[in-house]
Amino acid sequence: MKHSTRPFDATIRCLANRWSGAGLLLPGFPLLARGEPVTVGEIAKAAGVDDRTVATALREARCTLNESGCLIDLFGMMLAPSYHRLEIDRKVVFSCCALWAHVIPKLVDRVVLIESVDPESREMVRLEVTPKKIQSVNPGTALATMTVADAVSIEQDVGSAFCRHVRHFASSDSAHKFAARFPSCRVVEVDQLHEIAAQLYEAILESLSDRPNRHSCE
Repeated sequence: MKHSTRPFDATIRCLANRWSGAGLLLPGFPLLARGEPVTVGEIAKAAGVDDRTVATALREARCTLNESGCLIDLFGMMLAPSYHRLEIDRKVVFSCCALWAHVIPKLVDRVVLIESVDPESREMVRLEVTPKKIQSVNPGTALATMTVADAVSIEQDVGSAFCRHVRHFASSDSAHKFAARFPSCRVVEVDQLHEIAAQLYEAILESLSDRPNRHSCE
């Protein structure tokens, strides 16, 4: 069943526009999926560019490096623990939000096992997601939240403006209790969140294409 993503179209474009000029970092996702820090040289080799070009792209994209200069957070796919634990080929990484957890299977072209903590009940929501679809959701009552955020707030602090409000929930009660505290937050079906993730992925690819991407976020 198809769900409408229209209320979130502008937010999706804003998120995708953050990728401007960062296409060469795409090989970093399957590398980071190994569950360990990734060197600039590894990304450069996979992307077919020099180390300096990758280092510049990482800095401009505000990606996080550790003290050794290795990548540990690439656009919200990260090694630091979060509410969203991802298992990929028995290796563990984390996601900044529930939406990005649904995009990551496409970025790494692998089946991903997602474990998300319901921030209200503290129950675990478990999903198996392939690059093309959701294989399973447990519990079956699970829902999610999605939020509407503008370009300025996303640019200033995407974590506070967006990521912290996009979660998985074990029940309707939990989801609506959480969403009621944030005016821009909406309760959505898990399938709907997955469709929004697919739209975000396509918007990212468009932003990385040779065609100028000047879509308004408003």
